[in-house]
Amino acid sequence: MPSVIVIDGGQEVTGEVQVSGSKNAGLPLMAATLLGTGPSTLHGLPPVSDIKNMDSILQYLSADVTQVSDNLLKIDSTDATSLSVPVQLTHSLRASILFLSPLVARFGYAHQSFPGGCSIGTRPVEEHIKGLKQLGARIIITDTHIEAYAAQLQGATIHMETPSVTGTMNLIMASCLALGVTHIHNAAREPEVSDLIDFLVRMGVEIHGTGTDHLLIHGRSTLPLSPCQYHIMEDRIEVGTFLILGAICGNPLTVYPCHPEQHAMLIKKLKAVGARVHISSNFVTIRKVKRPLAVDIITGPYPAFPTDLQPQFMVLLCLAQGTSHVIESIFERQFGQCFGLQVMGAGIRVCEQTAIISGVEKLCAALVSGSDLRATASLILAAVAGRGRSVVGGIEYLDRGYYNLERKLAKIGVIVESLDI
Repeated sequence: MPSVIVIDGGQEVTGEVQVSGSKNAGLPLMAATLLGTGPSTLHGLPPVSDIKNMDSILQYLSADVTQVSDNLLKIDSTDATSLSVPVQLTHSLRASILFLSPLVARFGYAHQSFPGGCSIGTRPVEEHIKGLKQLGARIIITDTHIEAYAAQLQGATIHMETPSVTGTMNLIMASCLALGVTHIHNAAREPEVSDLIDFLVRMGVEIHGTGTDHLLIHGRSTLPLSPCQYHIMEDRIEVGTFLILGAICGNPLTVYPCHPEQHAMLIKKLKAVGARVHISSNFVTIRKVKRPLAVDIITGPYPAFPTDLQPQFMVLLCLAQGTSHVIESIFERQFGQCFGLQVMGAGIRVCEQTAIISGVEKLCAALVSGSDLRATASLILAAVAGRGRSVVGGIEYLDRGYYNLERKLAKIGVIVESLDI
């Protein structure tokens, strides 16, 4: 990955953007292959760094992983034997926690260090641990590691205090091999959770309540997985990122494939700022507004406004008429983009979990650097909108979640160049 991206901003973007498969959906599916025996073929996996790191963990666990093509991975966990995930494979990957349940559910034991990832605040694993204990696992926690033991998990009724996405995913996977029926209340409703459920149903699990906050899983002692082909959903956050870019400078911009119903809150806010939006069954076309209107957003669990699009939407609000408020209710450090946007001329004041944005007519080119995946993406959008040549660092974070972003930007008219420094 290049060290920086150079963008000549201030131009309109137009044309079509084909988004990649979802990294956030693909990671749990990769972990879920450990629940059964036999090959699974996952179509649409973007070859971003998080997917590659997940691949490395599977191979360490002795799964047979074959990269058929850039977006096609074949995984056979029949002969998986290793039950411990070392720290060097988890320190940079938050999703590594998703191996905890499949390992203890299938093999009766799991040992791994606490996961890493972007530094956007505390992302605890209490929901994972509490739920596994209710399913009958014995958990030992040290300052650095988690160990889980279970001769046989048993179905249970679990009430989650918060609808953690990875927590819900882990408990669903554990419940697949827990004898009896498991009820999960206050489960996360994100489409990525539904994608995992669809895959597990394909593997032979009976699950009810997809898309709701009450899931019912009929567990079984084994999952005799027959060869399974599965197409991963599109990346919702990439869809949203380009829709926001379209509202900033689209003339017009069409984003596909996407399920517009999954973006209802974002589209509502885009219309509120004045963007012109045309919705079809599997694509959205958006045209910029001359000067956006100020609006307020509050992030929250799906179907509320997604925290992973808050930094990008802030760029749009920086250019709005009036004052906007962004309240971040999910992560306490999801305002990493603010300093870079201020350098580019934005009027932003942060007070605890609220950002107060006084809109300006234009952003200016600058040398900036992102501190995490979504903050860096927001600075890329700001550079496209800003007048002049901007240099954006922190590109190593982009490689965790956006595939071929530079090429996609160039295709819709952005003058962009990558440089090693």
